[in-house]
Amino acid sequence: MQQWESRVPFDPASVPRRIAFYGAAFADRLDQVHALLGDGFEIVHVPADLGQDAMAQALADAYAVVAVNTVKGLPLPRGLGLLQVPGIGWDGVRVEHVPESASIANVAGHEIAVAEYCLAQLLDWCHRLREADAKFRAGSWARSSRFGAAPHRELRGATVGIVGYGGIGRELARMLNALGVRVLAANRSASAFDSQVEKGFALGDIPTMFENCDFAIVAAALTPETQGLIDREALSALGPDGVLVNVARGPVVAEEALYAALAERRLGGAVIDVWYRYPERLGDPDSAPSRFDFAALPNVVMTPHISGWTKGTASRRVAIVAENLRRAAAGDPLLNVVARGTRKA
Repeated sequence: MQQWESRVPFDPASVPRRIAFYGAAFADRLDQVHALLGDGFEIVHVPADLGQDAMAQALADAYAVVAVNTVKGLPLPRGLGLLQVPGIGWDGVRVEHVPESASIANVAGHEIAVAEYCLAQLLDWCHRLREADAKFRAGSWARSSRFGAAPHRELRGATVGIVGYGGIGRELARMLNALGVRVLAANRSASAFDSQVEKGFALGDIPTMFENCDFAIVAAALTPETQGLIDREALSALGPDGVLVNVARGPVVAEEALYAALAERRLGGAVIDVWYRYPERLGDPDSAPSRFDFAALPNVVMTPHISGWTKGTASRRVAIVAENLRRAAAGDPLLNVVARGTRKA
């Protein structure tokens, strides 16, 4: 008996084109993908905990594999046409693990969700809503103007610096401009800047940009160039009143430098949604997101990588992934190709 779940079209005369979905990614949306593709495709779900031999059998003859990573020795079949990453980050994929026949593609669709998350966090930081709720639930009216509370700040009129001006940055800039926020941005290529940005900066000039910011949003892809990009110098430039929001990848911000700046109050605060360590599965005893105890710091808001995962994101990604799977089967040009595999055997 097979150890994996298979959804096969009902048309017995068709020769199914085989697609393997590896692990938990999209595992609950296979029916949606199949509905978009129609008949003539066989969709197989391959659990991540299969043994190597069973996994190789499950992946055999697939023309496309949908997977978040390859670093666990995923036995991708020779002749593979497409490795589709079901998200924007493909740092878990090693091109040397992917057959040279295969294109590697990612998918976005999360720009609105992440931009809304950032906007919500900035507004909450200004209006201190979580704090007001907690104190009032505990019986305190101390935040009320009726009893002499100090006024809280507004986001309007603030300056926000965005690191990485791609889809997320552009969507966020549009929202911030509508609220009367001054927007600065730093990007590898100056050609990305548009009329939503008051002033653009090179990546090497981030400290200069941060000196003028109340808030900084990190939304740059993790690459060798951007690892540790937000370092001690940049954090110091943001200063004791500045707030950093990281929705990119944890290592884009230097881990130890960030913790030290927050603990020593050289940085006003941080909202962190992306981390330095992730557990293999829910319930792992060692699920700490960092080697430093960020949870003990009062000037940090922590969330478990949720900013991009909304119903809207899921729907958009299902549609884009299905379209790419259809294109790969038909030999049509693929969407969002980021690399090709280099494995020869």
